[in-house]
Amino acid sequence: MIKRSMMVGLALVLLAGPAMTQAKEPGLVTFDRGLTESVMTMRVRGDLTFGPDGVVKEHHIATKLDPKVAEYVDRTVDKLKFHPYLQDGVPVNAKTYFQMTLAARANGADSYELSVDALHFNDKAFKTWQEELEKLKNPGKCVENCIVSQPPPPRYAGVQVNGGVIVHLYLNPDGTVADAVVGQSALYSVRGMDRLIDNVRKQFEKIALNYARKVRFAPGSGSPLVGDNHFVGALPFDFAMENTKTDNEGIWRLEQRSHRNIASWLANDPDRWIGISDTTGGGFVAMKDSPYKLISDGGKAP
Repeated sequence: MIKRSMMVGLALVLLAGPAMTQAKEPGLVTFDRGLTESVMTMRVRGDLTFGPDGVVKEHHIATKLDPKVAEYVDRTVDKLKFHPYLQDGVPVNAKTYFQMTLAARANGADSYELSVDALHFNDKAFKTWQEELEKLKNPGKCVENCIVSQPPPPRYAGVQVNGGVIVHLYLNPDGTVADAVVGQSALYSVRGMDRLIDNVRKQFEKIALNYARKVRFAPGSGSPLVGDNHFVGALPFDFAMENTKTDNEGIWRLEQRSHRNIASWLANDPDRWIGISDTTGGGFVAMKDSPYKLISDGGKAP
C-alpha cells in the first residue's frame, strides 16, 4: 500500500483496490440522477464594472475558454443586474471580481446544456489553485480567519479516486466549533455504480466532518451572523492522489456529487451558501456576505 499524507484544505488519500475507474475528460458523460448527481463543471474567473443603475458596463474574462463557452459567459455577465452600490448613500460605479461555476448536463446523445451552477463576487481577485497551495505551504503568522490547532491527519484506505468535501462551520467567538455540517461532497472524474460512488463519498464526508469538529480557529474567525453571536465559515477538503491538480478553472471536470445541504443557521442567508464547486480546496473560507448583490428571484436553495 502506498502511503499518502493529509492536511486541511489539501487532503491526500491512501490508495487501494481498483473499485472504480478514472473517467476520460472532458467527455460530457452523465449517469442520470440516482444517489448522486453527475455533472460536468468548469470554473471561470474575471471582473466586471456596473453603474449606478446596477447594469453591467464592462467585464473581462480572466480564464482561457473555448470560444463558444466564452460567448455564453459574455451573454450571462452582460445580463446581470445588481442592486446599486452606495457610497456615502449615493449610487456609484463599482468594480467586483467574479467566480462563476458552469454546469454542463447531457441533452440528448450529441449535445449538452449549459447553466450557471454558482456565482460569487469579491472585492479582491479569487485565488487560483496554485496560489491556494502556496498559502498552505507558507501559512505565515496566524492572526485571523486561520487555524490555531488541529488534530493529527487521519488516514484513509480507499479506492483510487479524487474527491472533495465542503464543511460548513458554526463557530463560537473563541474559535471553537459549535456545529458543523457537510455542505456538499463529490468524487471527480470517476465512473461506477451509483451505490458504490455514494458509499465512497460518505466515507470522505465522515472523515472531513470528524476532523473539522476538532479544529480550533483564531478567535473571531469567520463572518458574523446578523442577530447572532456566532460566526460562519467553511472548510474545504480535497481527497487527491499525489501530484493531481484539483482546480477546474477553464477545464471541464466530471463530478459525481451529492445535493447541497443548508444548515439551519444559514437557511436565510443564501449569499453565503458554498458548494463543492465554489472553492479551490485550500484553507479556511470566511463566508463573507458580499456587498455586491444581484437582483434575483429571491435566492432559492440550489
